[in-house]
Amino acid sequence: MRVLFTTLRNTSHFLPLVPFIDACRRRGHEVAVAAPQDLAPRVAPTGAAFLPFGHPGDEGLRPIWMRLRGVPEEEMRRIAVGELFAGACAGAALPGLLATMEQWKPAIVVRESMEYAAVVAAEKVGIPHVRVSITLRSAEAPLLPVAAPAVDAHRRSVGLPPDPSGEGVLREPALTQFPASLEAQAPDHAPVRRFRAQRKQAPPLPQWWGMRQEPLVYLTLGTVAGSMEEARSAYRVALEAVAELPIRVLLTIGADLALEALGEVPANVHVERFVPQDDVLPHAAAVLCHGGSGTVLGSLAAGVPLVVAPMFADQPDNAARIAAVGAGLALPTRSDSVQDLRHALTRVLAEESFRVAARRLAAEIAGLPLVDEAAVEIERLARGAVP
Repeated sequence: MRVLFTTLRNTSHFLPLVPFIDACRRRGHEVAVAAPQDLAPRVAPTGAAFLPFGHPGDEGLRPIWMRLRGVPEEEMRRIAVGELFAGACAGAALPGLLATMEQWKPAIVVRESMEYAAVVAAEKVGIPHVRVSITLRSAEAPLLPVAAPAVDAHRRSVGLPPDPSGEGVLREPALTQFPASLEAQAPDHAPVRRFRAQRKQAPPLPQWWGMRQEPLVYLTLGTVAGSMEEARSAYRVALEAVAELPIRVLLTIGADLALEALGEVPANVHVERFVPQDDVLPHAAAVLCHGGSGTVLGSLAAGVPLVVAPMFADQPDNAARIAAVGAGLALPTRSDSVQDLRHALTRVLAEESFRVAARRLAAEIAGLPLVDEAAVEIERLARGAVP
């Protein structure tokens, strides 16, 4: 069976698809990923075929990104989801994606939840589609009505009947790795199946801190902050917050941030561009992050409590849910208080209740079926079976 995965070019959007891609390939299916050309190097290690589609480009999106600066959270979501993801990106992707589906003839399309062209293209060529929720489904729910007008416009452009309320997206089956107890209550319009990724035993970490044996804190601001000028000051705030605390800190900064932009690095901090988080988290006593979904999910799967200082996108929702279930503390969105960050980290390290809650979530995740079962579910959906 041929399975086509679709994604935006953002690494943080593509990575949640990888366990499902791997599961389908282990099951013996022929797998391809359709995405903007920029993502080809990320797709190659999965062994899936790469089928590029169009993208507006940085210059094409620049006017939209400029309008996002300093706007209230609700308006930011309307612009980012309605105009950027469902609007400009889906519009640029749609012609190439339609051609790919007509030529490659997949049995089913699996999209990450912010890639909307697949919904229109799959319906146009008459094949089923399912989404992988790349964040909490309770956080996705309010985004679907925001995307609906742009998706409806794309439907009309290819001759499909109108769907102004977005029913085609609302009733789409979903696959996710997030545990149910982390979700806020939200209406479920369609079936959802939850899975867990297979995690290997973590190797010992290098002796980056010499003979120091203090608790390890993993500090990461995700894959995007290093490329955003307005977000780079957050690294300095975090470094000042952990300086002189009796802890060891591993900071990963990604590929885009110049090392000199960090300024003076405290003696208890070791900096790397990238370390697989599954190699780090089993050794960590706490995670300090912005609340990206990949970091949150990996931390909880390892039973590690978090301090979340959110900035944008799904991060405030993730931070609120971490605090609500007691698995960590959340700072206000775009907080730049060194003192508040240091105080929150000190509390999470000292108070056992945060570890207990994080381990409770880890046990729930461990009880989910392995992601290999998702390949079986995808087969059922391709045959038109009701989950």
